[in-house]
Amino acid sequence: MTALSKDLPFFHEDKNAQTLASLRTYRTLGNTGLKVSPIAYGAGTFGDAWGEAWSSGKTQAEAIFNHYVNSGGNFFDTSDVYQDGQSEQWLGEFTRNAGNRDRLVISTKGTQNQYANDPNGGGNGRKHIIKAVEASLKRLNTDYIDLYFLHQWDRFTPPEEVLSTFEVLIQQGKIRHYGLSNFPAWYTTKLQLLAYQSFRNPVAAIQNQYSLVARHSDYEHLPMCQHFDIGFMAWSPLANGLLTGKYQVDELGSLTGQGRLTDTWTTDPSVAHMATSQNISVIKTLIEIAQASGHTPSQIALNWLVKHQGLTSLVIGARKLTQLKENLAALEFELTAEQTHTLDQVSQPLAISPYNYHTAEMQSLIHTGTRIEKL
Repeated sequence: MTALSKDLPFFHEDKNAQTLASLRTYRTLGNTGLKVSPIAYGAGTFGDAWGEAWSSGKTQAEAIFNHYVNSGGNFFDTSDVYQDGQSEQWLGEFTRNAGNRDRLVISTKGTQNQYANDPNGGGNGRKHIIKAVEASLKRLNTDYIDLYFLHQWDRFTPPEEVLSTFEVLIQQGKIRHYGLSNFPAWYTTKLQLLAYQSFRNPVAAIQNQYSLVARHSDYEHLPMCQHFDIGFMAWSPLANGLLTGKYQVDELGSLTGQGRLTDTWTTDPSVAHMATSQNISVIKTLIEIAQASGHTPSQIALNWLVKHQGLTSLVIGARKLTQLKENLAALEFELTAEQTHTLDQVSQPLAISPYNYHTAEMQSLIHTGTRIEKL
């Protein structure tokens, strides 16, 4: 089966020569005035409600917060459901202790149901979202949220209601910008067009899972973001640890190694679909490049993503300060053009129908082999 065309405009060529020496090489977030670090810190381990395997512990968490900020990072991402709300609380406490709220860009999310058997206790309707924003403001100990995401698509709430709700929240000063996480591209496009037609605030960014083993956004979401100038934040850039080198996946899709993924490999929906022959090749290639270059597999995987022209920022998490330091070192070196090309090729998503008609080869048939340049 054919792979997606590398001629699409969101691959690596334009960025590969750019050196990113630190978190201080900031990027604009879509069509906004916000400037954010190329690596955001995902505060999912801030809190202890989910157990030791998912927690940094409060002392370690604050050390992680301070190291990230002192390294030049300004972008934190969390959610009202992370650690049952503790993630927002700890982030708010650390921000207050550091006295640097106005120098940070904080994003959080809402959608998930907070009350059993309450049909309005979750979703993206006005009733829930306004309540969720106000609750997040209290937990974060702040009077505004820089970037507020809807955490998940709600098939019952029309985009008109979403748009008008966010317009009110922006006018009230409770949020500065808004985004969508894990949404269909068609819904995002409809909302964006409604915003333009009614002269209201458009979508600033989206969040999707994206990594060397999860490039489904190449089909619709990345082209959409480029067309509308929407920021793209990649969550789980290391595929829940699959790309760290700690695990091995055999030809049958069985996973071995040291880490929590050995217990959740077949049950976690965010990774269970990754046991494919292509991804086994991706992991093997990643480890080979890491060994040849003297960097860790994590650093190679993150470096490849940071140079990806279509991505604004990667959301990484860490339980330990040493993990954060290792991952931030991904900004300190350059992959060779050959290494980048190899990773591009081995990880390309298959061009399933109708995307097989979007490849460079199929497009050339439309014009019977003549050369056409878009000016």
